[in-house]
Amino acid sequence: MTKKNYILEQKCRICSSKNLNLILDLGEQPPANSFIDKNELNSSESKFPLRLFWCGDCYLVQLLDIVDKEFLFKNYFYMTSASKPIVDHFKKYAQDVYVEFLKEEKNPFVVEIGSNDGSLLSEFKKLGTQILGIEPATNLSNLANQSNITTKNTFFSSQVCKEIIKSRNATVVVANNVIAHVEDLQDLMHGIQILLDKNGVFIFEVPYLVDLIKKLEFDTIYHEHLSYFSILPLLKLVEQFGLEIFDIRKQSVHGGTLRIFVSKKNNFPINDSVKIFIDNEYSLGLDKIEFYQKFSTNITKLKKNLIELLLRLKNENKSIFGYGASAKGNVLLNFCSIDNQILEYIVDTTTIKHGKFTPGTHISVISPEKILERGKDDIALLLAWNYQDEILEKEKLFRQRGGKFLIPIPQPELL
Repeated sequence: MTKKNYILEQKCRICSSKNLNLILDLGEQPPANSFIDKNELNSSESKFPLRLFWCGDCYLVQLLDIVDKEFLFKNYFYMTSASKPIVDHFKKYAQDVYVEFLKEEKNPFVVEIGSNDGSLLSEFKKLGTQILGIEPATNLSNLANQSNITTKNTFFSSQVCKEIIKSRNATVVVANNVIAHVEDLQDLMHGIQILLDKNGVFIFEVPYLVDLIKKLEFDTIYHEHLSYFSILPLLKLVEQFGLEIFDIRKQSVHGGTLRIFVSKKNNFPINDSVKIFIDNEYSLGLDKIEFYQKFSTNITKLKKNLIELLLRLKNENKSIFGYGASAKGNVLLNFCSIDNQILEYIVDTTTIKHGKFTPGTHISVISPEKILERGKDDIALLLAWNYQDEILEKEKLFRQRGGKFLIPIPQPELL
């Protein structure tokens, strides 16, 4: 572990409190998206502690072991366009936002934070809005610009916002599964405050902490995801910048996601959903450490059960491979010490991952065509469990030939 790529933070990201409690330790792990080439298999890999802390004052759940963002994001293997469920989600998302907030505006302007390869912005562009993407990964911003999705290759910051508003303010700012990646949440919100026009709306989607805990989705914890959000800490964050949450809508994507609507104060009526979420979080006990300690105990049990099942299947001479070379899969494989002695390979649809190897566990990633040869007595460990329904439907033939899927979370189960 090189010190230049890593720091240990000492205070809460939202309220600066030092009342921080360790609630889960997933061991030292390589960054979840750092797939390696064949010629790197014998080189040493950077590994960093992966630990979850809870702030006893504002209730934010967060990582304090911070890996340098340049190290994590400058070349990035996750592409939104490679996932059909995400592309479909974005199509509907853009249409919904357009109808509700953009249609009546003259010459609306949408800015996306962490715009990836431009998949969502391309949907807004089709609807006739002006667009701008902010994307730190050079490979992805190049791809977006080649597709005429105007993208700035930089990290989002209040300084970048000051540059953008020299032209104009944003009608809508969107951010999907990126706010959790941001180390300086204060600067993020300051940037939103600057960027939005008077009646502008900031809409962001984040995985919901309550789903993560209830469904034991520990593999969605990785170094890129610095914060694990519930509504209670988010209220404290936005209030510091004269902003307010005026609506919250649950989405099914990514195993349980919230779409949160923020504006400058008194612009929109506060929807009943906000109070419903707040009351529910207090009744579940998100303000008490016991809620998180129980989660930690359940994860330890899950790990033991999964390893025992995989070893039993190996002893029965079953052939096991992985399905979905996802970041969450890499966290699960490393935490449970599942390596190339247990999984023969992993199939994945993302072509830029083919020929690569998983970080830490060194399992080869290949094209999904290989599954056409599989069947009787073969087991596919479903690492991309968040797309379970789509994958089971797609691989009906594999199952008809006697193949089974092993779903690892929330309890190991053979289908």
